[in-house]
Amino acid sequence: MITITDVSKPLRNIALAALLFGASPFFSEDSYAGGGHAHDDEHGHDDHSDEPALVYTHYTDFTELFVEFPPLVVNEASTFVAHFTRMDNFKPLTSGTLDVHLKQNEKTVARFRVRGPARTGIFLPEVTAKKAGDYQLLLEVHDGDLHAVHDLGAVEVYPNKTAAEIDQDEAEGEISYLKEQQWNNPFAIVRTEMRLLRPSVPGFATVTAPADGFAIVRAPSDGFFSAETTLKAGESVTQSQLLGSLIPRLGEGTDIGNLLVNQEKARAKTQLAEADVKRLQSLFDQGAIPEKRLLEAKQNLEVARVELQTNRSRLQQRSSQQGQAGIALTAPLAGELVDVSARPGSFVRSGDALFTIADPNRRWLNIQIPEKFGQSISLASGAWLQISDEPSVLDASTGAQVVFVSKHVNSATRTVSAAIQYPATIGPSLLGARHAVQIYVNEPANKLAVPVSAIIDDGGQAVVYVQSGGETFARRSVVLGIQDGPWVEIQHGIEPGEWVVSQGAYYVKLASTGGDAIGHGHAH
Repeated sequence: MITITDVSKPLRNIALAALLFGASPFFSEDSYAGGGHAHDDEHGHDDHSDEPALVYTHYTDFTELFVEFPPLVVNEASTFVAHFTRMDNFKPLTSGTLDVHLKQNEKTVARFRVRGPARTGIFLPEVTAKKAGDYQLLLEVHDGDLHAVHDLGAVEVYPNKTAAEIDQDEAEGEISYLKEQQWNNPFAIVRTEMRLLRPSVPGFATVTAPADGFAIVRAPSDGFFSAETTLKAGESVTQSQLLGSLIPRLGEGTDIGNLLVNQEKARAKTQLAEADVKRLQSLFDQGAIPEKRLLEAKQNLEVARVELQTNRSRLQQRSSQQGQAGIALTAPLAGELVDVSARPGSFVRSGDALFTIADPNRRWLNIQIPEKFGQSISLASGAWLQISDEPSVLDASTGAQVVFVSKHVNSATRTVSAAIQYPATIGPSLLGARHAVQIYVNEPANKLAVPVSAIIDDGGQAVVYVQSGGETFARRSVVLGIQDGPWVEIQHGIEPGEWVVSQGAYYVKLASTGGDAIGHGHAH
């Protein structure tokens, strides 16, 4: 698609460079234009002379072509200044072969080849026309696996300079930002098109761990914490891994007899709890009881075992005076230590949080939404939030899911709530962090959209820069609509199919002021 220059007459009336060789459409390798002709910086070759030139920009899926050349006249040499940019990274081609084709009746009647760029990104094929007439002009570039054909349409070769003419409108916009500047600075463009965007409502969210992937290891009694190695937040632990020991503090008046009695009571309680779990497990396997009863029995067993271990440790400490006898503290689940409060040798109170463990792979966003948006919260399908330069989208496409929605208004905060579970790698992972979020609440609709990165705040006005030519840009004021993650709706100011600067728009803004800090290009 040619987008740089609007032509007021049919393309057949636009003179483009061409070389015609007799009647034969086939040529030897040495007959290709550009063979042995040096075009490099040492020779001071001026890519852009002051002579009138035809200017085209053409896009394929793989490359962008920006080419300038004088009208072609029979037996007059014409040099194409062809700039090639890769569309995958918007960097110049540094190697490759360029063929310029002239075709009639779908057959190539002349071809001109250069075997590499004269300098980075710029190919300089030289064309000398032998016969006047109408032709189809194509530029074909090969570079490894890259193959792109730029069809510039119908062209005319003029019989003499007097007959040659250029009939092209000026490209829209007065901002000049050269290819060399685009290549050397952050830069990208995107074609505007209709996209499915989802409406959203605002909320505030707190990052938490999922209920089944979070545990706090607390001190079972007053005592001193002991550990052979000091664990730190960020380290990984396995299920049942020893985290340290708690040496209980014996209360005043505690004697051996009382400790023995308490130990026997704890042992009996543990045995009963084990029998209860075994019995309920059998009933649960048969479907006779709900899982909740089995889980409660397992919890009672765990408590009984801790009590038994505590009494044994106290008895051992009192009878043998071994100061290091204590209660083993183990990790209830595998995960990452997100908080470590225990320090070897420190005194802790019963119930103090010593270790906090979380599943490192999953996080929850607990979201609070103002009550005025409460009616639509039941339609929640995900959310997006800004945590870096690019918005993060948390929905089914990224592995996230809504796990909880409540339409009950909290009387204290006047909010309704929802929760989203997501992989920790695609969203915020710092537990307890607060973020402003947008919650998707309606079905998507087709909207004309551009990346959020294309929008520049220019004195409080939303502005985008449209590439109207390979090195020419137009400033457009736009009216914004809804935002869906990295995309924002454009209600007015641009049309579908236009190319908008999506990265490096601020550099184009600087170029519009005539600043020299953005790099030097070639002379025009």
